[in-house]
Amino acid sequence: MAELALSQQPCALAKSQGSPQPNEPFTVNDLDPTIREAFPKLKAFNKIQLAVAKTVMQTDDSIVVNAPTGSGKTVILELAMTKLAREARDSAFRILYLAPTRSLCAEKFQDWKVRFAPLGISCIQFDGDNAVEDVGKLNSHRLILSTPEKWEVFTRHWDDQNVGSVLRAIRLLLIDEIQIISDSERGSNLELVVSRMKYIDSRLRREQPNISDVPESIRFIAVSACIPNVDDFAAWLKNDRNVVPFSFDETNRTTKIERHVLNFPCASNPYRFEMNLNYKLPAIIDQYSSQKPTLVFCMSRKSVESTAKFLARANIKRSIPVGPTLNELADNLANRSLQECVTKGVAYHHAGLLHNDRNQIENHFRAGHIAVLCCTSTLCMGVNLPAYLVIIKSTFNHVGKDYTDNYILQMIGRAGRAEYNEAGVAVILTTDANLARYRKIVTETIPIESQLRKKLPELLNSEIAHGIIYDQPAVMEWIRSTFFYIRARRNPPHYQLSGGRLIEEEIEKLCNDTIESLEANELIVRQRSNTIAPSVCGRLMARNQLSFQTMKLLQQDMNGKETLDEMLVLITRAHEFAEYKCRQGEKKILNTLNGPTISTSFCDGGDDLATGVRFRWPRRISTTGAKVYCLVQAIFGNLTIPDHGLHQEAAKIVTLGARIARFVVGLLTANRDQFESGCLRALVSVTTLLQCFHTKLWEDSPFLTKQLGQIGPKLARHLADRGKVTFKALRNSDPREIECILKKQPPFGNDILSFVGGLPEFTIELKKNATDPPTFTCTVVQSNVDYDPEVSVSFSILVGDSANRVLLHLDNCTVENIPVMGCTWPLAVKDSSVESLFAYLICQNWTGLDCSHVLWLVEPPAIIKHRQTAITHFFPNTSANETHLANQTFCTEKLAVPSALELSRMRLNVSHANESSFHSVLKQSTLDMSGYTMNTSKRNESTTSVTNVSRTTGKRCEVPDMAEKPLRSILKPAPVVVPNKPQAIAPLNISVSTTIGQHPTRFQTTEKSSTPVELFRQDEIQYIFQPEKCSLNFTLCSPVDDIVECFKKHILFAADRTTLPALPTNPPTADKVERKKKNFDLGSACDVICSDDEH
Repeated sequence: MAELALSQQPCALAKSQGSPQPNEPFTVNDLDPTIREAFPKLKAFNKIQLAVAKTVMQTDDSIVVNAPTGSGKTVILELAMTKLAREARDSAFRILYLAPTRSLCAEKFQDWKVRFAPLGISCIQFDGDNAVEDVGKLNSHRLILSTPEKWEVFTRHWDDQNVGSVLRAIRLLLIDEIQIISDSERGSNLELVVSRMKYIDSRLRREQPNISDVPESIRFIAVSACIPNVDDFAAWLKNDRNVVPFSFDETNRTTKIERHVLNFPCASNPYRFEMNLNYKLPAIIDQYSSQKPTLVFCMSRKSVESTAKFLARANIKRSIPVGPTLNELADNLANRSLQECVTKGVAYHHAGLLHNDRNQIENHFRAGHIAVLCCTSTLCMGVNLPAYLVIIKSTFNHVGKDYTDNYILQMIGRAGRAEYNEAGVAVILTTDANLARYRKIVTETIPIESQLRKKLPELLNSEIAHGIIYDQPAVMEWIRSTFFYIRARRNPPHYQLSGGRLIEEEIEKLCNDTIESLEANELIVRQRSNTIAPSVCGRLMARNQLSFQTMKLLQQDMNGKETLDEMLVLITRAHEFAEYKCRQGEKKILNTLNGPTISTSFCDGGDDLATGVRFRWPRRISTTGAKVYCLVQAIFGNLTIPDHGLHQEAAKIVTLGARIARFVVGLLTANRDQFESGCLRALVSVTTLLQCFHTKLWEDSPFLTKQLGQIGPKLARHLADRGKVTFKALRNSDPREIECILKKQPPFGNDILSFVGGLPEFTIELKKNATDPPTFTCTVVQSNVDYDPEVSVSFSILVGDSANRVLLHLDNCTVENIPVMGCTWPLAVKDSSVESLFAYLICQNWTGLDCSHVLWLVEPPAIIKHRQTAITHFFPNTSANETHLANQTFCTEKLAVPSALELSRMRLNVSHANESSFHSVLKQSTLDMSGYTMNTSKRNESTTSVTNVSRTTGKRCEVPDMAEKPLRSILKPAPVVVPNKPQAIAPLNISVSTTIGQHPTRFQTTEKSSTPVELFRQDEIQYIFQPEKCSLNFTLCSPVDDIVECFKKHILFAADRTTLPALPTNPPTADKVERKKKNFDLGSACDVICSDDEH
């Protein structure tokens, strides 16, 4: 190839025509015997390997290779590794291998860790996000395999001494499938990380104190099957080494591929078009496959499965017999629909399948046991499968857009692999309108373009935040190191540039405009005329890998008053979730999870009903935002997501959500003085959500035992069903009881209690000191003397006032920061109108250890006394209630239940399991935002109206719309209300009647007892409603089973009390009792009926 020289980027390239030099070629026999042992199956180099091997083994030049799929490019990478291992055996060296997917990294890792161990090349697959924690692991290995995204996270800490020690030792960088740089979503990451590695290598070598110890620059070996503009890549990878480009066309391919483009009319949408192609497939497979293995690429997971099922029913000619092998394979698969297809010689493969199922399908397809494999486009990246025929079923991807040229070529390249076939066939099925385009793709070569411009704001901000760009000249120095700069000068129209002599000025203007946009959004600051420094928000955005769009969304839409559900909605609107489209086949599952009740098969239960997600989406789920909103809550609520693909996506969404929540915490902390109405509520909400994202549980989840290492979701549910819903309840349990509940053998219970006993126990207290003027302090104490330092617990401390202002915020605290006597911080309360202070301790990585405190600076608000509200409840059929059944006609039991305001003071959150039952109360009594219960009975009695409350309290009460507000958003901590005439706080006396005749919907007349018996004292009721006493967390109307379980726990059944009323002289007969038992079982909570008490 001709020498390439650019005015701004000089690059001297060795000439090569992709053929052997006149002198003797380098053959397999020229390899050292120790190296040859690493290539047991390699008997001789093919034509392409022979042309490149000499440059790899006898020079130190960097190399870029463009060669057809299946031509043995991986051998070129392996030869480069063995050369470095031989020459630097006694010195520190490290090799970095970058591949587009984890699966490809895993495939190479499994192969190389065995073959190259004798050469001293130890391998590690790096897929972590914490650079500091992983340094030790990376330093002990020679070969690191990673994806561009993961390595980009690692290189952010390049100026850290330990991370720098890893990067400084990298002498060889292998880039597999480098054409991924043209991918619209991921290409910019590869371009960024390679450009950054060039800069870091140059910088670290310049800073080496001893010139004699300065290592050589990194050697790049990049390979691909479809980069016709190989010279551009060579120019980009140029450093102190020469770069030798090799390009081989299809005539050099070991196996010849026959290409066909078939067009069909498309009168409807892309999805209907793709579905209709099913009917064309059997004839196409029979015509082109020669009864050999076939790969069918489909646009989505649903399409993959439906296509495989269709082909399994079709009468396709196949040379593979259906017999015991396939039946045995089917028995080993977990997916039932996949089992049915496999027995017919057809299978499917996508990321939604279990890992074991995918591996077995791949292995049996390689072995020739499966005739047709339907798959998504993920299989086109590097995975070597023996397909003779490849069919691209529709050129539309899963979002209805056309595949990129690169993806089409990659899929075509899966046909006719050299190890399995001497030839191959590729068939593209497309629309009439796209026929000319895809014929051009398969017959001509199209240059690879950069995707950097689309993400230029994010990338520039990232490099500024990490110290690579520090002034205006450095901006242009960085842009010249990118592939974008090379291609923009070659093909300006593609990047909306005019070109010509002014191309350099246009690129500089593009960079300057982007810098100004970053400055306008307060992501960077200009300290002097040319100096550029990151702002706190800019660092946060780079650290958490947020898009510029998400950053602007959060800056514009946050008001500082967001509740938990409002904050969750805001986070799920982030641009980062855009790829998680709501597929048609997922809507039924998502809408079931979003319903008020779901089958407990969604939560490892039986056939009864349970509640769905905590905050329901108001409409049917059909959008990306609604899908993300629902899946996040399904994970937090310990609900089972029956679709494995959905569950995988949910796990990724939760990880991504934690990153966004961390950013919001930092954003609110940095800008808390800029919110006119304060930001305490939003900060508490997002800190709580961050805990939920980390622990995958709601902050008040009864399944907190799932956090213990030996307990999974199902066992946690068993413990919750037995009331073990707090760590305190677990500590007070007998180890044998835990083993009995979980059906485990000793010493399982002792191990659990030992671990729980080592968890910290926090208290937080606000105190008003008797000084003039008064001063305030916040004290945190860790009271568990048996705390185990091996248990990692980090937490945040938040203190604010009733005006929503943040007074104190400490993040990432640890138990070691808290001395034995506790830790105290002074608080600056300057506003004399403040009515109360709030303190929160929220653990970041544990649910169930939080605590809080409220300090009232004025007299607490009074509860307005009003008429009692009766809740008619029937106890279920339990042996403990037999005596009660016999007495039900002769007494009415009265139960005093605390009001909503008292519940909020006791920090007793109403469980989301009670929402449906609580709404039945709200139909007849309205609960306002301040916690006041307004009796709106239609009976001819005096009632308390909203107007009357306003007159009494001097404050207007707003009645929320119950249909729109979830229960938890209604039962917020009550704001301060100062009544004109303070009144004593009195709980609501709610009568629990067990007389069947009082059920208003079943009987027209009411037969009451003459003398009600007060069965429960006020102190008993207050006792069971305390969170630390009553683990079932119910109030007002709760499901029958919840109440009974609680009463049994606290021995409050009539049969167990000394105050049990005397039995009647003529008790009901057995048949009458049995009849009444049937009436008692009312079913779910929504059947609970509430009525006014007329006593």
